[in-house]
Parts: sequence; structure tokens; C-alpha cells
Amino acid sequence: MKQWIDVPVRMSDGINLSTDIRLPDPTGSFPTLLLRTPYGNTDPSAILRYVETGYAVVMQDCRGRFDSEGRFNPFAETGDGRDTIAWIRSQPWCNGRIGMIGGSYLASTQLAAASTNPDGLEVIVPRVMGRDAFKDMLYYNGVLNLPIAVGWGLAMAGRAGQSNATTDWIRVYRHLPLQTMDEAAGYNLPYFKNWLAHPRYDGFWEALSVEAHYAHFNIPMLHIGGWYDIYNDGTLRNFQGIRAQGGPRARPFQKLVMGPWAHALNTRILGPVDFGPNAITDLDGLEARWLSRFLKDDSPDVDTEPPVRLFIMGTNVWRDEPEWPLARAVEQAWHLDSAGNANSLNGNGILTTGHPHGADTDCYTYNPEHPVPCLGGCFFGPSAGPQDHAAIEHRHDVLVYTGPVLQEPLETTGYITAVLYIASDAPDTDFVARLCDVHPDGRSLVLCDGIVRTRFREGLDHEVMMQPGRVYELTIGMTATANTFLPGHRVRLEITSSCFPRFARNLNTGDPIPTAIRMQCARQTIHHSTSYPSRLILPIIRNP
Repeated sequence: MKQWIDVPVRMSDGINLSTDIRLPDPTGSFPTLLLRTPYGNTDPSAILRYVETGYAVVMQDCRGRFDSEGRFNPFAETGDGRDTIAWIRSQPWCNGRIGMIGGSYLASTQLAAASTNPDGLEVIVPRVMGRDAFKDMLYYNGVLNLPIAVGWGLAMAGRAGQSNATTDWIRVYRHLPLQTMDEAAGYNLPYFKNWLAHPRYDGFWEALSVEAHYAHFNIPMLHIGGWYDIYNDGTLRNFQGIRAQGGPRARPFQKLVMGPWAHALNTRILGPVDFGPNAITDLDGLEARWLSRFLKDDSPDVDTEPPVRLFIMGTNVWRDEPEWPLARAVEQAWHLDSAGNANSLNGNGILTTGHPHGADTDCYTYNPEHPVPCLGGCFFGPSAGPQDHAAIEHRHDVLVYTGPVLQEPLETTGYITAVLYIASDAPDTDFVARLCDVHPDGRSLVLCDGIVRTRFREGLDHEVMMQPGRVYELTIGMTATANTFLPGHRVRLEITSSCFPRFARNLNTGDPIPTAIRMQCARQTIHHSTSYPSRLILPIIRNP
């Protein structure tokens, strides 16, 4: 192996990025793999297998990180990726065929570069990455995603990683106004303040978006994600969108793999659940075959493999599919019903596939001073996954609707949606919907959830306040899952108005999001009558 360490590669604006290069042999030209990272390029151990199998491997520190010049501006990686690929392609040790690999932020650098359709980039393998910084990354559906925007954002301050071992995170996450939350932790971050300066969807976010540029992609891509990953929705939408809208080279060569994992892939145990030995699969081998197919013209079997491979939780099996979402899925509506007291696990909320026949409404009070804590789900932290929500379901500001004990297996695979008819005495508030799998022993394990900030109910690019007491229809996208509810289990839907500290609290006042400090309680009403048929919509697979 031959190597060059800390090579300055000049970008079009004159900034030099630190780049390490490793070749399988001192002479010759090779297909080349590029990894662009903000986490330091000092540990090549994970990619040495590629050098050993005939690839040149290039690892580069992102702008403003570690040994690279400039200032780090998270997710603004398009130009540097394009310039670096052009530089690699001009080197005598590169044969002109380039691929990119890596997970999380390294996946975002792949997508940013590929969106420019640079000459020489032949294939990418993005693992666990979102589609749009305002829709499912720094913000989630327009609600500030605190563990990413603040937790990760502060950790990325400076040229090297910050430990934040002495940071009081709960105090920081409760700090108001949001626009000075970085200062509450002892930082002053221009990029964080820039994110808060754009509280609605605008050109700033569109420039960073993958989704807005699906038509620009024109290369094969292997998308890998997890049902409990923070970027669950983005991984699925990127596959789906590029397969439908991408160029002629992209559309036939998109592959999706979704496992029972959180942000760390290829684990067997997540939270309290052991998904069995099948949960661990040969992702590195699959990646190697994809790279070989499109950089070396080997592994022709890749062309005939099914484009989608899903792990079905509950039965804990892998299944190949011809598309995503599954065309054979049948939407089934589970209507919310109660005797007027669905508050908490001890209430009388039910889910029924028939029509509601009880009371017309359920009510609760959301107090942003005492938000419902986040536990499990697609959370960026150690509690991610299928955590038991039974304790949280004892709160009276959580409405709980539970279906009957199932006599037969019920598989739901696809995007989960809740359609709610709501009213509030606040001009702006949040509604959270969460799907759980209730086990015979009473555990209520989270599958997926979603949130809507009512000021964005007509679109993320503009705000419309509510009239107190007026009934509005909200559609809450709850991301996606693939789960079989086994006999003896029950389907459950939780409705509440906070999930803290995953999502920044709505203060219920309608004040500007970045500067708001005044808070008030909100009296929330969920309507579920024949006139207002609030319902959970599940994509059911009849013949798995």
C-alpha cells in the first residue's frame, strides 16, 4: 500500500481541505472511493478492506473540521464534494470511476455531491440520512429537533469534537428563547443562529435539501436505514423519490435495505427487544458487491436482485419486495372512540374498525412547563427503539386508544398516518400521534410517531394561526414501520402535544418561534364522531 497523508486539496474558492490517500499499489490507476467526514479522517481501519481489494481510498476532513481550512457550515457540502471529485478524477492514480460510502453525516456529503451529477461519480451508498434539513433533520416537520440541532450542533463546534461532559442538557433544552439556546450551553454558533433565523421553509432550506433535487440524481444508489433511526423517513423517501424522479441511470438502480435498527446499524438487541440472529445481516458484503458492480463491472447479479429488502418486526424475518411503498398494501382505518375519557391508560379510549358510537370528544390540557417526556422511537440517543410507554401512558395529558386483542397476525408495512379533527383554545400548538404494539404482558412498545405544529397545517412555508374552539383537520405523518402484531397483541394510538426533549416545546402563544419566551396552557380537544371521524390509517399486508 502507498499513502499520502494531509494532502491539501484546493476548492474553487481557494480553501484547502485535508485529504488522506491510500492506494493498493504504488503504480497503476484504480477505481476510487471517497469518504468526506466532519469527524476526523485519522482512523482508516474500516476501509482498509477496500484498499486490499483494489480500490484507491480517499478520506477528507470537511471544511472547517480538523486539518481542513475554512469554517464548518453543516450540510452545506455540495460545492466541496463536486470540487473534490473533479480533483480526484484528474489524478493519475484514479481510473476515472469514483464511488462514495459512509453513514450519517458522511451519507449527507454523498447526497450533496451526487445532486450535482459530477463527471466520474458512478455510485454512492448512503446509510442513515434524511431528505431535508427542515422536514426530518435539524427540524422535524418544522419543529426544532433538539438532539440534532442543539445536541449534535454543539458537539460540532470548533475544529474538533466537543465532549459537552459538563453540559446540563435538561437546563439547556428548557432554555428560552430558542435562538440563544447555544449561549445557554456556553457557545456562540453562527450556524445554529442561522438555523433559528429561518423558522419557516424557504430558499435557505431548499438549497440544503435532497428531496428538492431528486430529478438531478443520475447514478445507482444503495440506501440503508433502520425502522428506529432518526432518519427513517428520509431514507425511505430518498429511495422512493429518486427511483421515481431521477435520471435514466438512477431509476433502475436504486436499492433499499431497512432493518430493525436505530442510528447504529446491524444490531440484534434494541431497547428491551431481541430481534433474533436474523437482525444482523452482511451489509458490508452487500455494499462491496454494489461497488464492484458499478466501479469494476463485476457482480452482475446485483442487476436482478429485488430492489427492496425489509425486516418485518414481530415475526423477525427479512423479505424481498418489488417496490416501496408496497403496492399490495390495503389502507385500513381504525377509528378513535371513547366514553369521553380516553385520558391515560386507565381511560376508556378504544380503536375500532367500525364507526365510533360513544362520546364525540376527548379533552386534555397541555402544559409546556410539564411536557410529556420522550422515550424510545426514532430518537437520537441511547433510549431509541421499542421502549415501553406504559408509564407515560398513565399521564392524563396523553390520550390512549387501544384496539381489541388480536386473534390473527396483523401486518402493517408502510407509512403510518393519523387523521385527527382537533380544536384548541390556543392560536398555535402541537399534536403528536404515536403507534404502539401492546404485548400480552401489558408492555406498550413504540413503533413510530409524528408531530404537527398547527401553524404549519397549511404548509411549512407559511404560518396560519387557529381560531380558538374551531375544529380543524390535521394529517399527522408518523413515518413508517414494518411490524406484525401477533395474536394476543393489540394496536394502540397515543395522542398528546409534546415529546420532550426530542422536539422543542410549543409554548401555545403563537409568538415567533425563535424569540418566544411566554408560555400558556392549551386545552386540547380531539373530535371523533361520524361528522369528525378521527382515525389511524394502517397499510395492511393481507398475504405476506
